[in-house]
Amino acid sequence: MGLVTYLGSNVPLEELQKMTQGAIHFTEQTSDRLARTTVQHHHLQTHYVYEIELNGQLDDLNPQSKIETPVHYEQARIALQQLHTALKKVITTGDIAEVYICWFGDEEEDALGEVTLSLQEDDLPEVHTEERYLIRFKA
Repeated sequence: MGLVTYLGSNVPLEELQKMTQGAIHFTEQTSDRLARTTVQHHHLQTHYVYEIELNGQLDDLNPQSKIETPVHYEQARIALQQLHTALKKVITTGDIAEVYICWFGDEEEDALGEVTLSLQEDDLPEVHTEERYLIRFKA
């Protein structure tokens, strides 16, 4: 059982992988169609759902990781910024993109928290995430 990052959007995002030069990688290695559908129905408000891999695990954006594993924290911070920058280019006003992170098999579990980030701003605020967490991006 591994950590899975799901990306949801109301518009197709396949070109995102090319735009980020591999910083965002679309994969279906871990999850299956049922898992993506479960996340879509329980947590996301989007039409399309993808499983992605980033250069950093977004669940490392928490105070404990910042202290105990600062390298992982910084990698997660960079990954979030790369995702934010890429989404700014493809999400138009009124649309949203959402990221849900959880352990594979926990897709039906309640989310432990959520945050909404604006795609209009360049600088991201400090975000504290954990497993089973929803990050919403609004244009």
